[in-house]
Amino acid sequence: MTSNTDNFLAVQTESDDPAFFQIERDIIEAAGGSILIKKASSQEERADLLKSANAVLVGGAKIDGGLLDQCPDLQLIVRYGVGLDSLDIPAATERGIVVAHYPDFCQPEVANHALLLLLSVARKVVTHDRSIREGNYRAVPLGYSPPLTGETLGIIALGNIGRQMATRAKGIGMSVMAFDPYLPDSVFSDMEVARAESMEELLELADHVTVHTPLNDETRGLMDEAAFRRMKSTAIYVNTARGPVHNQEDLVNALESGQILGAGLDVFDPEPLSVDSKLVNMDNVVLTPHSAFYSERSNTNIKNRVGQTVAQVIAGKWPTNVATVPNKDQVIPKKRLV
Repeated sequence: MTSNTDNFLAVQTESDDPAFFQIERDIIEAAGGSILIKKASSQEERADLLKSANAVLVGGAKIDGGLLDQCPDLQLIVRYGVGLDSLDIPAATERGIVVAHYPDFCQPEVANHALLLLLSVARKVVTHDRSIREGNYRAVPLGYSPPLTGETLGIIALGNIGRQMATRAKGIGMSVMAFDPYLPDSVFSDMEVARAESMEELLELADHVTVHTPLNDETRGLMDEAAFRRMKSTAIYVNTARGPVHNQEDLVNALESGQILGAGLDVFDPEPLSVDSKLVNMDNVVLTPHSAFYSERSNTNIKNRVGQTVAQVIAGKWPTNVATVPNKDQVIPKKRLV
């Protein structure tokens, strides 16, 4: 068998900070490979950087068939994180490229962050903090503040993060209901979560709504004008999943019109959020920069696992003990893995 270690090159095209990737570098170089960190300003420049790459380490970059056609030596796509919406997995599979990601690396952090956003909007944390720093103690009207305790949280998608969110919500005395048509009743009963039979039912009955879906054709634009109209006028909407799950213009309109009370958002469409967005100037909205995944532990965890994933492919092994490989059963790798 041909050695996989011959000049194996991993490339990250979304950063100009090599020091940030020192953990990955140490692991990859110890395995006999090398790593290049260089930010591409366009897909054309990305293709040029990847033309000799054996692996690409992806944050949010779009990796599609057109790009892959220009990367004849590519064996591995590693997606930092959970979502796969920026990757064309069928195109990678057709070209013998293994895809790896880490759907379990930051579940507690995202659930914690979603609860933080819900609490921050309900308690008006940002507006009160800003007012005090400006020298205006109690200048912000207290107004209506939902109690949360005793209220019902509606969770859209009761996957791993949704379940952790349910546990946290119950910890502050909330009731929980969820909509997820792909799960058996046993998951809901085991979690002591009420099952909504439809999205419409959840939106109408829940006091607040949090989204934990992947982004795909089914969920893109899921939260639109009709969805926001079904929510209570005292409801808070939280999204730590993907920005395109909601229609951002419809969300802005719902917030401006008072159709819903507020929103806590870690994700946007597009990203980064424009400084001209109406969301920026809304006091009933709390914004964070797609950072729900982050803690020192989760960051170190995923960087180690990315490095180990590349190292295992260099060694001719499937990286399934450190990563999830969604196309493992379909792909025929360019170089045999055992």
